[in-house]
Amino acid sequence: MLSNYSHYCVIICEILEGPQFRPLGTGFIVDEKRIATAMHVVKGIGKLCIVPSNDIEINGYQEVNFPNTILGSVKVVEDNPFNDLCILEIENGKFQGMLPNISSLDSVPIGKKLSLWGFPHCTLGRRLLTYQEMEVGAKMMMGDKFKYKYATLNIQTRPGQSGSIVCDPETGVIVGVLLGTYAPNSGIVIAGINPYELNQSSYCISAEYILEML
Repeated sequence: MLSNYSHYCVIICEILEGPQFRPLGTGFIVDEKRIATAMHVVKGIGKLCIVPSNDIEINGYQEVNFPNTILGSVKVVEDNPFNDLCILEIENGKFQGMLPNISSLDSVPIGKKLSLWGFPHCTLGRRLLTYQEMEVGAKMMMGDKFKYKYATLNIQTRPGQSGSIVCDPETGVIVGVLLGTYAPNSGIVIAGINPYELNQSSYCISAEYILEML
């Protein structure tokens, strides 16, 4: 049986005129007032809001359209430019219910099957909470000024999934945060895509660094 992560997942959006909003990526609840995501999702954005997914029935047929109203105004309260993580704080409400269990990549072996929960098509205007599975291809330490723990995931991901939950499907524990596909700049873009993105190699950072920011 799949754990229900719809209670925790949100779509992070930029507030535009109108009021309208532009979906940027995925985030998830970490305590009653705060949300974790990848910093590059919100970098340079002024006004932010979230669209929650607690109304989604993950075993049913989802309504892919976004709601007509802005929900959940948020602001950045912590960010780490060295590991691409940030924490948002909800300004006009709070989460109610059991909070997710957050751990690390330490006990995850190579070849372990992990689960991914996020919104791969949100930047294209679709609100569709999606479950995927992938294996851990490698674990590594990376960073210039500071070293952090990461894992290579054998899956191709999309920009809207940045900030998604990476969890152990056997325990339901969140072990990582998706940062994206490994894709150096190729110097060309075809239909908005860097050809180097078209590979089965994404990466996540250990979720333990979220706990350090709370």
